[in-house]
Amino acid sequence: MTAERLQNIALYYCQRYVVSEAKLADYLKQRIYRDVKASEERQELFDLLPPLVEKMARAGYVNDKEAASSKLRSALRSGYAPNRAVFMASQSSMVDGEKVEQELGAAIEDALPEVGIDDLEAPESKAAMALSALQRARRGPFRTGKLDETTNRRDIAWLQRRGYSFDDIRKAMGLDEPY
Repeated sequence: MTAERLQNIALYYCQRYVVSEAKLADYLKQRIYRDVKASEERQELFDLLPPLVEKMARAGYVNDKEAASSKLRSALRSGYAPNRAVFMASQSSMVDGEKVEQELGAAIEDALPEVGIDDLEAPESKAAMALSALQRARRGPFRTGKLDETTNRRDIAWLQRRGYSFDDIRKAMGLDEPY
């Protein structure tokens, strides 16, 4: 593998996906490990990675903020609670959690316009997000089949795995008695 080939791989990857600097460097390391067997040649290519990633960032192909925001919007649309969505976006985009958290307000407005949240810390806002997640997934009160204790338990567990507190789940599902 040559330096030019490595640059072409990076360029293609950046054109295809919205990536952060760390994600691009990780992908290129994986490609080097996969394609190059000689350890001396690997080390030479590893030494080329930081300048190459910096070059891609200067050219505008790599953007940490956009990568984190994209993953965050995706997690929110999938029905995850804000804290869980920030964690998942941080992990998958390889961007610091604080940077991802700064994008949370704009991401909620983009991903969940029907919720219309002004204050994220308000208790009713997280319940509204949980209700929106149930509606998108056709679960809970939006389930088309029969509603019984078993389906309620499954829907509660589904929301818990997405990071919602039990109080928010009870409000969203309209439950009075605990399960």
